Amino acid sequence: MDPRKVEKLVSEVVREVLSRRRTGRRIALGSDHGGFDLKTRLCALLEGKGFATLDLGCHGKAACDYPDFAKAVAQAVLRGECAQGIMIDGAGIGSSMVCNRFRGIRAAHCYDMKTILNSRQHNNANVLTLGAGANPPDVVDEMVLTWLDTPFEGGRHQKRVDKIEPDA
Repeated sequence: MDPRKVEKLVSEVVREVLSRRRTGRRIALGSDHGGFDLKTRLCALLEGKGFATLDLGCHGKAACDYPDFAKAVAQAVLRGECAQGIMIDGAGIGSSMVCNRFRGIRAAHCYDMKTILNSRQHNNANVLTLGAGANPPDVVDEMVLTWLDTPFEGGRHQKRVDKIEPDA
């Protein structure tokens, strides 16, 4: 193998390992065509903050179906490939509905800081769904970073979260 290719591969592996070590978290991101630009922005933001990201598509602005990408985000979280997921479509509602069909996923459609905090502190959401045009990009950046940094409070909320599962 070409030594330059080996060096490049080693650099990529080291960068990935260091990124995971910094945060301990890998985040799955997905979108439909309407959320593509925001997803691309968020991938760059999160990588700049030391998160590892898994971009599950879409990979362009051609019309596509959000359920395909929402399923991929939910499955990446369920399989343990990623600690949390973020899915972006036109409104964020449809993706939340798709993700919440998966046992073990607690997807929250958030649109302001109050819902961001509540979804993590009280509901232990593991997938965040967003509407692509609901907020200015800088506000979304703050919302996403806050969501990722906000811990679940547990305590009195745990018994309620336990009741979310179908057989609870």
